[in-house]
Amino acid sequence: MDFFGQRSKAHSAPNKKPTVVTTTTTKKKVAPQAPSRAPTVKKHNALPEAIQQRIQREHQTAAAKAAPPSNTSSRPKKRVKKTSQPDATTSRTMLGDDDADDTAIDRIAQGSRSTRSVFSYHVPRDIVSDDAYSPLSEDTRAKATRCITSRALVEASSCRYEPYFDGLDDHPVVVLEYPACDASEEFLLLVPVDSDEYDPISDLLCCVGAMAANYIPPEMREEFGTLESLETSSSAGMPLSRVSMASLSKLDSSHVTDHHDKDSLPPQEEETILRAFTKARNRRHGPLFLRTLERFNAKIRELRQRGVIAAQLHSLGQSHGVPEHVWRTIQEQVYARVVSPHVDKLKQYEAFSDNVYGEMLPPFLSEIARIAQLGPSSVFIDLGSGIGNLLIQASLQTGCEAYGCEYMPIPSDLAEQQIIEASHRWRMWHVRGGPRVESWQGDFTTLDRVGQVLRRADVVLVNNYAFRPQTNDTLSLQFLDLKDGTKIFSLRPFVSPDFRLTERTLSSPQAILRMEQHKYTGGCVSWTAGGGVYYVHTVDRQLVQDFVAQQPSAGAITS
Repeated sequence: MDFFGQRSKAHSAPNKKPTVVTTTTTKKKVAPQAPSRAPTVKKHNALPEAIQQRIQREHQTAAAKAAPPSNTSSRPKKRVKKTSQPDATTSRTMLGDDDADDTAIDRIAQGSRSTRSVFSYHVPRDIVSDDAYSPLSEDTRAKATRCITSRALVEASSCRYEPYFDGLDDHPVVVLEYPACDASEEFLLLVPVDSDEYDPISDLLCCVGAMAANYIPPEMREEFGTLESLETSSSAGMPLSRVSMASLSKLDSSHVTDHHDKDSLPPQEEETILRAFTKARNRRHGPLFLRTLERFNAKIRELRQRGVIAAQLHSLGQSHGVPEHVWRTIQEQVYARVVSPHVDKLKQYEAFSDNVYGEMLPPFLSEIARIAQLGPSSVFIDLGSGIGNLLIQASLQTGCEAYGCEYMPIPSDLAEQQIIEASHRWRMWHVRGGPRVESWQGDFTTLDRVGQVLRRADVVLVNNYAFRPQTNDTLSLQFLDLKDGTKIFSLRPFVSPDFRLTERTLSSPQAILRMEQHKYTGGCVSWTAGGGVYYVHTVDRQLVQDFVAQQPSAGAITS
């Protein structure tokens, strides 16, 4: 099966049903529809009435010009899709026009629905963490460092960060509450001058969205609002200093006079929390953002103390497992804090060697997990595990044991740091992965710990896209220790096209492997934007047994 559920042309022999209880959910992509709008309520607007009337007349005039004549048969002009990302110079929202905000938020909602994943893999299980849970080995626990906060990450960065919001000081620090008891994190409400760097405001809003959409029972989400109304895209490269003074002077007087006086803020009780976050972000309205964050934190604390969040998480785990929205958000947080500051070091490898670096991305592992039916009783090992992304994903997404081995020291060191940071983040988000996640540095063809895990493994992943033939041959010898039914996923085949099972090849690793070719789509590997092929090998010693049984001299062969 490929990523869209299409059956491969080459039919494979039926496999035994796995013992892991899993569910596979397929979502059909539907055409975007306008979000349902609540009854319009009168909103506070501090602009003079004359200006409000002028803006309304301009809206009506623009709408009349945009409407096509009723008796025309000409084709409408192609519309250019616009984003709701705040403008670095000026915007309608800076004039205090609530209708402009609503229009932008509606565009966000339509865009979010059109880009949802059409496929996901879920493993119902116990996902609620407790104080006794730790996926780290004793060696890793001994080297564990403290959780890396967003504030610490920004303050340690060599990149320049500047204020994004108007009305706050130059170093605004806020605290975000997490689902676990006594779990919180400090964020700086700054943005980097470089558009490619980490954006703490976007990170905070992504966390808010993941909690609101997954940790709050549906019947209690009215105050939070819909996820589609929350804008989380990065504002990196758009600090307040790049907004012209002329644009700032057009701000509503209530936005620029006394920002620190909460009594002067326009009432926002009629706004849902997520919509208020988006308006504050688009307007660069610092006091409104702070007030909305406090509303969110207060609600999380209340639901946490009442046990509502824990109950929702337990119910979600039993019916669904860890939602993709949650494990992706956590993994992005871990990567931003551990790998991103050192990403240039990953380019230090010998070209055209076995150590050429490339990453398999989350959709690829989700497909592997679906085919292999990874679950809490499974053992997964990644040979050439790089920075350990797939180990963390496999553990949290499926609850399996996850092990990896990486030859290059820099990626291996980052993998261990990522596993440590992930264990902290899982605790903060009140979720648990598999019983053990480990990454080792060394040669996987000779490391004893690799051999020990291979004998128990259910799934082996090998990113052998750049491996030399000799390396593949040496590695394949280790497959002789695998148990029947183990699946090996690779980007290059371990069974040559001209291989034939004969008396002379009975001892070859290729003799016990059934191989299928599958396709992956774009967005699955880091080294190309397009798709490609991968191979699924299943250990099946029955192939050799059947061959031997069919030979006239079977007794001589088996003796």
